Amino acid sequence: MPNSTSESGLSDFDFLVGRWTVHHRRLKERLAGNHEWQEFGGTSALWKLMDGQGNVDDNVIDLPEGRYRASSFRSFDPNTRRWAIWWVDGRKPHQLDPPVVGSFSSGVGTFYADDSFNGRPIRVRYLWTDISSNSCHWEQAFSADGGKTWETNWIMDFTRVKDPGSSATDAPAETGVSSKDFPVIELRRYTVKDGERERFARDFEAFFPEAIQQTGAIVAGQFLERDKPSVFTWIRGFHDMDDRARSNAALYYGAVWKEHRALMNSLIIDSDNVLLLRPLIPERGVAIFPAVDPIREKQAARGVVVAQIFPVQPNGVEAFARQAETAFAQYRAIGIREAGVLVTLDAPNNFPQLPIRTDGPYLVWLGILKDDETLEARFRPLAARSAQAFAATGLLRGAPELAVLDPAQRSRLRWRERS
Repeated sequence: MPNSTSESGLSDFDFLVGRWTVHHRRLKERLAGNHEWQEFGGTSALWKLMDGQGNVDDNVIDLPEGRYRASSFRSFDPNTRRWAIWWVDGRKPHQLDPPVVGSFSSGVGTFYADDSFNGRPIRVRYLWTDISSNSCHWEQAFSADGGKTWETNWIMDFTRVKDPGSSATDAPAETGVSSKDFPVIELRRYTVKDGERERFARDFEAFFPEAIQQTGAIVAGQFLERDKPSVFTWIRGFHDMDDRARSNAALYYGAVWKEHRALMNSLIIDSDNVLLLRPLIPERGVAIFPAVDPIREKQAARGVVVAQIFPVQPNGVEAFARQAETAFAQYRAIGIREAGVLVTLDAPNNFPQLPIRTDGPYLVWLGILKDDETLEARFRPLAARSAQAFAATGLLRGAPELAVLDPAQRSRLRWRERS
């Protein structure tokens, strides 16, 4: 992983050498208050030049309206230890955009340029994050106010193309499902009797994740709230509202719940703190990770999950989401993996045996951190600074709540090292 604080910086982009498949997400309109994202595929290949002081890549981009090619050229200045990056669009081969210039620190690459867009002066920012030997993440953002706020408009997720004959990764197999498969989400926060939370968590994980999955729903994660020693939190996803009714009926009128309900109910004080949610946009649903593999993950689920819960003014969700995006991009820039951006789903409760809260709307931001050091040294200070900006929007009904969640042993939502 590149880290220019401890190296010359010349090898910063070595991680990108080779061939990749690329999953693109691009905002349909930029700096226009638009929230419609396009998804498409592509490929990329990068090789070094000038004894490593430069590199070039060749990109195939399969836009919905047709394929095109593009290239970027990077050069390193050993005096400043900074890289400059030029982008060439194959559809405009004689137009060279101003280079973004920057470097890597603590595994995150940040690059800036002054440019123009539709006749307006803007700042451009590139971010490289989540870098491993087999995957990495890139984002482009524009700012029309000198860098005070940013709008992310292009995201690329890279997956290395393995050479023929190479061994398979040791990472657990993927689930075969997507966050888009479960757009109806419950954030459930149970209050458990004092001293019984660990037992409740063990019993929950022993009896229910697979039973719920058999009904067509999924348990995306289960957690022990760090600052509330009696609260057990879990996230459940459904295909749609009709599926929510069917799945809950199958579970709560079925044999597994019938066998264990007396025990589970005896440990619960309150189970009504439930937010019914949907993704802000389809691409930002709750991340669905593979189940914990007890053979490869002997230390069980790791990392820290954070949930920022924002009480938003009526009819203010979209406006607040636009204002908050700058902070969310800053979270990603320090190495936090976004795991979902969710908002209140305004729909009748079609399984009234399980109450849901009606005091919305809310916006919930979910992130995954590697460890406590990241939480305390990087995330909490940034979240505290961001709170002032959130309050200044005038779009909140009250102070945001920050829930720090320790994944239970079998939680799907957890920190996963990327090979």
